[in-house]
Amino acid sequence: MLLALKCFGVTDMGYLHILPMTEVLILNLITLDHCFKRKYSIFKTVVVLFTFTVIFVLSLVLLNRDIFLGNGKFSIGGFVYIIPLKFLYDEKFERLFLNMCMVWIYTLGIMAVSVQAANCLSSFNYEISLILIQTILFLFTFIPFRKYVMPKYIYIFKNMYDFQKTQFRYLEISIYLNFFIFAILHIIFLGSEKYLLQMIIFIMFLAANYLFCAIVYEVINSSIKIDELEESVSHDALTGLGNRTQMLKRMRLLIQENHVFSIMFLDLDRFKLINDQYGHDVGDRYLKHFGKVCSEELKDSGKLFRYGGDEFVAIYYGVLTKEIADSIAQCKNWDEGAPCAFNEVSVGFVVCKPPYSVKDPEIILKRADSIMYRNKLNRKMNNYKKS
Repeated sequence: MLLALKCFGVTDMGYLHILPMTEVLILNLITLDHCFKRKYSIFKTVVVLFTFTVIFVLSLVLLNRDIFLGNGKFSIGGFVYIIPLKFLYDEKFERLFLNMCMVWIYTLGIMAVSVQAANCLSSFNYEISLILIQTILFLFTFIPFRKYVMPKYIYIFKNMYDFQKTQFRYLEISIYLNFFIFAILHIIFLGSEKYLLQMIIFIMFLAANYLFCAIVYEVINSSIKIDELEESVSHDALTGLGNRTQMLKRMRLLIQENHVFSIMFLDLDRFKLINDQYGHDVGDRYLKHFGKVCSEELKDSGKLFRYGGDEFVAIYYGVLTKEIADSIAQCKNWDEGAPCAFNEVSVGFVVCKPPYSVKDPEIILKRADSIMYRNKLNRKMNNYKKS
């Protein structure tokens, strides 16, 4: 790189200015490679980035030979690397840019602190002091940054799209502002001589940024844990269906919004015999299979819940007829993947229309349960008479 610059006649600048920026660039690219999924081999990725760097740097030299004199211009120009990164990594443009901002804050932060520290050592050669201080700082901070800070960044980027759109935009804008405030401070402070004060300001800014990252990480992590807890509380562990809590919540919402819906209570006949004959493992598989097949019968017309034991409840969106209820209860596709033969299901249902005579979900369920129990007794009596 230095030889190429010399060929272009750039002999009146301290070449050592290039070394700190090269170090920053390499660490930026290494860190970003850790964040994203590569499309190509590491060899091809390195060759493309090196070629792009040579072309980019030489182009800048032709346009402005003063760009490497420590005035901060090259740092901002580094965002042009989003072009090869978009080509080399399987990631959205927006996330690429956000990651670049966050990684650049770390690497440029180290460089900014190093610049101010080197200026404090006025009795030593500035270029040598800068590269030595920056290298030492990177040696002590890069591994902890990769090990502790970057995983938080990656976790944030993987999960922040689950946030509401407005919340995500606030986070995104905050990241952009953090970076550009830092970049502007870096450029402004290069023209000032209050080196020790500026170095303290940069250190405080970096600390505040990492504290912000830690807070966002904890907020997202806590939100995910709350969602997982709500999921476990509202779902049956065996079948994966919604449980009684979720079912009652759904019924209250339908009543509140004045929807027409039907409640179908289903009881698996002779389920105890399945446990006794085949064992509880087959019994569990029987329950799971029934939940799967019955849910597929409902499709988009309703939702199945496990009420408890061998009892299930289906919320049907609209007016449920006896023909539809019987069709759902027959589980026509039972045989595919079934643990054993299918026994009958006793069914009882009620239709709920506004204005509702009853608005208490528990009372509605009791009515459906009572009808189901009556239908079961009638079927037993009929079978007894036939026998």
